[in-house]
Parts: sequence; C-alpha cells; structure tokens
Amino acid sequence: MGKANWKTQAVAAAVMTGLMGSAAHAQDQTKQQKHEMERGKAVGKAAAKRVQYVGKLAVFNNRQIKLAQLAEQQASDPQVKQFATKLREEHEQSQSRLRDWAQQKQIEVSALTDNNITSEEMMGTGGSGVQQGYQEKMQGTGEKLGRAHDKTTEEINTLQAKQGPEFDKAFVTRIAEDQKKGMSLLEEGHKEYKNDATFLALLGQEERMVRGNETQAKELEKQMKHVK
Repeated sequence: MGKANWKTQAVAAAVMTGLMGSAAHAQDQTKQQKHEMERGKAVGKAAAKRVQYVGKLAVFNNRQIKLAQLAEQQASDPQVKQFATKLREEHEQSQSRLRDWAQQKQIEVSALTDNNITSEEMMGTGGSGVQQGYQEKMQGTGEKLGRAHDKTTEEINTLQAKQGPEFDKAFVTRIAEDQKKGMSLLEEGHKEYKNDATFLALLGQEERMVRGNETQAKELEKQMKHVK
C-alpha cells in the first residue's frame, strides 16, 4: 500500500469516526430532549390536576354559598335560617382560605379555564413540555365547570319554587347530601396529596367544617320529618 493511499484511508477513517461520534452525540441529545419533554409534560399534567382539584373545592364552596343565601331569604324555620347563615359564612371563609393558598401557589381560582394559569409546580424543568402537558390535562375543564354551574342553578330554581316547611325540608336534605359529597372530595385530596403537609392542613380545616355541617343538617332533617 502506498503512503498516499494509507494517508487517505487514515483520514477517511478519522472522518467517519468523527461523524459516527457526532451522530451518537446527536442521538443522545435527542433522547435527552425527549426525556425532558416527557418529564415536563408529567409536571404540567400534575399541575393541571391540582388546579382541577382546587377548582372542584371552589365550585363546592360556591354552591353551598348560593344555596345558603336562598335559605336565608326563604326559610320559614328560624333554626334553618340560622343554619343557612352559618353555612354561608363558613363556606365564604373556606373560599377565602382556598384563594389565599391558591395565590401563594399562583393558581387563579376564579379563572380556572384560562390557559395562562400557572403554578409553582409548572416552573420546573421541561420547557414547552410543561405547558403542553398542562393544556392536555385541562381540556374539557371549562365544560365540566359549566355543567356544574348549570346544575346548581337548576336545583336553586327548583328549591325556590317551594315554600314554608316544604322548602325547609328540601333545603336541609340537599345540604346533608352535598356535605356528604364534600367529604368524599376532601378524602380524595387527602389520598392524592398526602405528602403535601401545607395543603393537608388546609384540607383538614375544610373537613372539620364539612363534617360539622353534615351532622347539623342531618339533625335538622330529622326534626323536619315531624313538621307538617
């Protein structure tokens, strides 16, 4: 083999090695980018799931406030009126606590369907993957909130058509059932966010409130059964 051919082959081998090395590096970069994208999407979905859960709590509070306001105006039994006022005040306080927590986490409770919502959980690595995962998980949230709002409006209209003891009975039964559903919602949060001490403390406050109101509503419900 001539010296020139040897040098040519050596240079060619070196070039090929360099190209293969570059290709391998590019593959590693692609894998890393894909990993970061998937990681970001997971973070975004987790953030969206938290926003949706907080949204459920906010919708629950708002529903109880509206029902209580109606009972304050329309209930005929003084005990029911008094309970309605207590219910409204406690759920307004709950909504305020939830809003304070949400603001600390940069979650906007009053605009849950806004695609620009952010939280600290969305500020990690992952770049566009975070936003992508967040938006994917949030799809349909607006429709669900709309249906919940429509259901509350429909039930309020049904209650509003009742008068006297009939209204009182229907109201306390509705609240007892709602508080039971509220307890299930809070239990869901305890399981999902068991490693978040701050959020669990907030849920604990809500749980004590809801349990107390459920007990009182059931007691009133029993009393109402004897009223004609």
